Amino acid sequence: MDKTLSRNEILFLLVLYVIFLFLSMQFFGWIVDDLYIYFRYVNNFVNGKGIVYNSGEYVEGFSGFSWFILLSLFGYLGLPLELSAKILSLLLALLNLFLVFKISRKLNPGILSYFVCILMIFNIPFILWSASGFEIMLYIFLLLSGFYQIINLKTGTRNFSLVSVIIFLIAVTRPEGILMSLAYLVFIYIFSGDRTFSFKAAVLSGLMIVSFLIFRVIYFQDLLPNTYYAKIGQHFFGYYEMRSYKHGVLYILDFFKHNIQFIPLVILIPFTVKKLISQRSFLFIITIIFLQFFFTVFSGGDWMVQYRFIIPAIPFLSLALVICLKEFIVLKKINFTASGVIITVLTLIMIYNMVSEDKSVIKKETVMWNKLKEFSSDMKKNISSGSLVANGSSGIIPYYLEDVSFLDIVGLTNRKIAKDGVRSSAWFEKSLPAYVYANDPGWLIMWKKKNADGVYTFEDANPCYVDMARDENFKRYSLYKSYDVYDDVRVELYKNNNTPR
Repeated sequence: MDKTLSRNEILFLLVLYVIFLFLSMQFFGWIVDDLYIYFRYVNNFVNGKGIVYNSGEYVEGFSGFSWFILLSLFGYLGLPLELSAKILSLLLALLNLFLVFKISRKLNPGILSYFVCILMIFNIPFILWSASGFEIMLYIFLLLSGFYQIINLKTGTRNFSLVSVIIFLIAVTRPEGILMSLAYLVFIYIFSGDRTFSFKAAVLSGLMIVSFLIFRVIYFQDLLPNTYYAKIGQHFFGYYEMRSYKHGVLYILDFFKHNIQFIPLVILIPFTVKKLISQRSFLFIITIIFLQFFFTVFSGGDWMVQYRFIIPAIPFLSLALVICLKEFIVLKKINFTASGVIITVLTLIMIYNMVSEDKSVIKKETVMWNKLKEFSSDMKKNISSGSLVANGSSGIIPYYLEDVSFLDIVGLTNRKIAKDGVRSSAWFEKSLPAYVYANDPGWLIMWKKKNADGVYTFEDANPCYVDMARDENFKRYSLYKSYDVYDDVRVELYKNNNTPR
C-alpha cells in the first residue's frame, strides 16, 4: 500500500474493504451463462486444441482477449475456473477502489476524497459485477491505472513504455477499448506537453495494437471479435439502427433512474462547467464517461442485469460528481456542516437504493444457471461424444459437454450467424434457422418460459427459439427430455428423428 497514506486513510480503506467484501459475498453465487464460454475456450486452449470453441473452428467468441489469457493461466495451473475468475475479479475491484481513492485524493484533497469510494461500494451494479468473474474489473483497473499515470505525467518524462502497455491492454480487453485507447493517447499529449513523448507512446502502443490485429486476422480471419458482429455489428443509419440507439438511450436513463445518487452530477454540471472546463483532469473524466455512454447507445444497451455496459463509467461518474460537488460548495460558499448534510443525505439515498433494489432477477439467475450445471451432467449421459448440438445458451452446457460440438444459434461463437443472421424485434442477438438446419444437428436445446396463462412457450423466452420452431425443419425433431431450471423456465432437449439411438 502507498507509504504516503496516513493511518486514518489506511483504516478507512480497510473498513471500506470489509464492507465491500461483505456486500459482494451476498452475490458470490451469481453467475451468467456467457462466462462459461470463456471456460470452454480455456479448456480447449490448455489441452492443445488452440483458441477454439469447437475443434478446428477458429472463431473469437469472447469479448476480452486479455481476460482469456489470464483465465488460461488458471487453467494451466489446474485451478477451478469459476472460483478463480470470481476471486480475481474481486481482487481487481479492491484495487480499483484503492486507485479511485488515490485519484480522488490527488484531485480533491480533503473529506470528499473519501466520498468517491462510498459512491462505488454502495452501488448494486458495481458490487454485482465485481463478483461476476467477467473482464469488467480488469478493464476498469486498466482505465484507472492509465488515468492515474497520465494525470501524473510531467514534461520531459521518459517512461512512456508503461502507459503504452496500459493503452494496448485497454484496446484488447473490451470492444470499446479501442475508442478509449485513442482518447488516452490524446490526453497523454495534453498532460505531458511533450510531443516526442506523446509520439513515442502512440507509436509503441500503436505497434502493439496493430500487431495484435494482424494476429487476430491471421488466426481468427477477422479484424474484430465475433461477439461484435453477433451483438453490435450494424450500419450507422437505418430503421434497426435508430431503434437500437433509442434502446441504448433508454438503457442509460434507466441506469440513472435506479442509481439516483448520480443525478446530482447532471444537475450540478451547468453550475460548475465554466470553472471546470479548464481543468484537464475533469475533461479527461468527462471524455471517458462520454465514450462509455456512446458505446452503450451505439450497441443498444445490453440484456444482462444491472447495466453491464455502464459499469466501467461508475468510477468516473463518482469522480465527476465529487469534483462538481466540491466546486459547487466553494462557489455557493456552503459551510462545513451543510456540506456534511449533503454527503450524508446522498449516502443514505445510496444505502436505501441498495436495500430496496429489486434483486429477484439476480436471485433467479443464481438458481437457474446453477441448476443448469446439474442438468448438464444428465445431458452428457444422453448426448454422445462427437454429436453436433444446436444451442442458444452457449456457456454452461457446452462447457460440461466438452467432447460435443455446438452450433451457437445466436451467433456468439459462430461466424456465419454473427454476420449473416437477422435480429427479431429489438433483441440483441441474431438467428439464422436455415443455416442451423442445413448443418443437420443431431440435437436441439431449446428454452421456454411460462406465460400469464401458465403455458410454456418459445415466444416468452428468446426470439431465436421462435425462429427455430417456426421453421418447417423443426418437424424433423422430437422432444426427448425437459428440465425445469426455474419455476417459470424450462429447457427442452430435442432429438433429430434420424439420430441413432
